[in-house]
Amino acid sequence: MTEPIHTHSDSIEIAAPPEKIWDMVTSMDRYGEWSSENTGGYWRKGPDGEPGTGKVGDVFVGVNKLGDDEWKAPVEIVTRDEGRTFGFVTGGLEFNIALWQYQLEPTDTGTTLTEYYELRTLSPRMVEHGESEVEYRRNNMITSIRATLEGIKAAAEAD
Repeated sequence: MTEPIHTHSDSIEIAAPPEKIWDMVTSMDRYGEWSSENTGGYWRKGPDGEPGTGKVGDVFVGVNKLGDDEWKAPVEIVTRDEGRTFGFVTGGLEFNIALWQYQLEPTDTGTTLTEYYELRTLSPRMVEHGESEVEYRRNNMITSIRATLEGIKAAAEAD
């Protein structure tokens, strides 16, 4: 693999056990509750005709909205280390656009949740619109990661 185009990570302390946070970050259909961009989505059916559940290789189609733009983005689950790391790639491994990964670390008071992003390949829109689009998407990704972390924290601590 070549070097990523850019990366970013952010962390938050959550006063909830790792098991609870794990259940949240692996519930892809709930991301619309926390993200500033994702509004929900659905699992694609696998070769067996059954919808995915979050295993490595399963594909989730995220529905996203930013300003007036709305689009669907398939993501393929690429990492699932129970209770520790969960990751997916936008466009699946075929297009390998961006890696999104969550890492959980237990603490004395709950969990440290880290969200990591790695832009691996420019999307067709980024290629078409150039550096200004890449920078726009980068800035939005930073805002979205913070919103998602804060949303997960609020939901986990409210229960």
